[in-house]
Amino acid sequence: MVSLSAALAQDFYGLLDAVMDHPPLTRLGLTDLQKTQLKLSSVYVYQDYYRESTPGIGDQSLLGSNTKAKLIAVNARGNFKYGVLSRFGQGHESFTNLDADLSVNTDYGFKHRDLDLHIVLATKSMLWGMGVEKRSILFTAPVLINKYPESEDPQLNRYFLNWLEPSFGNDMDVRGEFDLNGLQSYASLPLGSNLLLDIHYKISKNDFSPSVSYVNSSNINELKGERSLVFETGYLNQLLHIGLGSAHCSLKPKLTFQNTHADMAVDNPLPVDVIDDFEELGVLDFNRKSVAFGVEGQHQNLNLNLEAGLGFSQWDAQADLTTPVLGRYWFFPIAHAARVQISGTSSSQRLRLHHELIKRKIRVGVNAGYQHAYFDLSVTGEAELEFNIRSVPIDSPLQFHLHVISMGAPISYSLNSFTLNYEFNQIIPWMKRVDDGPLNFQRDDRWLDKKVRGGGQHTITMIYSLN
Repeated sequence: MVSLSAALAQDFYGLLDAVMDHPPLTRLGLTDLQKTQLKLSSVYVYQDYYRESTPGIGDQSLLGSNTKAKLIAVNARGNFKYGVLSRFGQGHESFTNLDADLSVNTDYGFKHRDLDLHIVLATKSMLWGMGVEKRSILFTAPVLINKYPESEDPQLNRYFLNWLEPSFGNDMDVRGEFDLNGLQSYASLPLGSNLLLDIHYKISKNDFSPSVSYVNSSNINELKGERSLVFETGYLNQLLHIGLGSAHCSLKPKLTFQNTHADMAVDNPLPVDVIDDFEELGVLDFNRKSVAFGVEGQHQNLNLNLEAGLGFSQWDAQADLTTPVLGRYWFFPIAHAARVQISGTSSSQRLRLHHELIKRKIRVGVNAGYQHAYFDLSVTGEAELEFNIRSVPIDSPLQFHLHVISMGAPISYSLNSFTLNYEFNQIIPWMKRVDDGPLNFQRDDRWLDKKVRGGGQHTITMIYSLN
């Protein structure tokens, strides 16, 4: 059956499910192909991701919206059935803290257009389908750096940190434009007279090259002027889903395997005839493998749907990077390098409930869920600093729990062939670090009287059905 919640999942919530080892999938099921139907729907989603207001500092906000149109057309007359699922959408997300008194200000904008097309063939007992998806993405982020980092170590300031501002300036422009392409194939096959085997394979791939533009004003004349860094990135994700279903059992077990690889090379385009800098600044490599087991069930008399699952992932990320030449101290060029590796495992659990109350033409539902993941990672690294700058190698654990509570209230009203849906969802995430390692990624702002809210999602859907 088509899962509307998965089909309409937005980037942040879909990413959260993927991190928790349960990536969303969209498809037409065998039951969808047993009835001739034409269904048109229009969806608008507003995302209130995050808002923060701190007296004396200012406001920060991350917001988004999305519109989609979807078509489901099925011809189930006769023994041979076929159907089409098509979706087109566009949306944007934006983060801004331009008025905040912070070290870095930005006005980040992310726009995307999505196109999905599925073609499905079926009989009474089996199904085969294929889908293609394409996402075009454009993001821009003008960045204002008000303050560069400083150290209590005068050597580190003199030969490294003091050179950052003249090398990169205070104004940067980050932008990128690329396409994400995906292909998927799925089938439902009978196993005997009672069981149905579902298999779904999906592969997503893209290559993109975001860039950062800035103005160099260091003490090397050949490197002065407008410069840029280009991040040549490749991404590949493969997903295999296997599930079992039966008309005589309300429980449906499923297994999901996922393999993700990404790599990035940092290029430093040089002015013509310049040899005093590096053309390549290093590479980053990321790998993740995960497996998840889940069970879906329903109690028809109580109008109750249940979903539970367990997941496990292996993570590995390595970076070997160097700075561009930041300047010259006397006759000696200044550049530094570092190697970092983050690796480990995570385990996750999830539980979701949906209960629906039906009263004539009005349906009111209640959604509730809890997700948890425990990350057991290790961070190792070593800096290669010139001019005898002292550095301490990193070898530290990074262990934390990620919790997410979700709740929602879908309401729908039907009149003849039209249905109007409204749904509000709220997620409450929080993280608790449990290791005693020296690494500290969060500032201590407990003394600030800041107000934080967000995690809300409002969805309005209009559906026209012709059966």
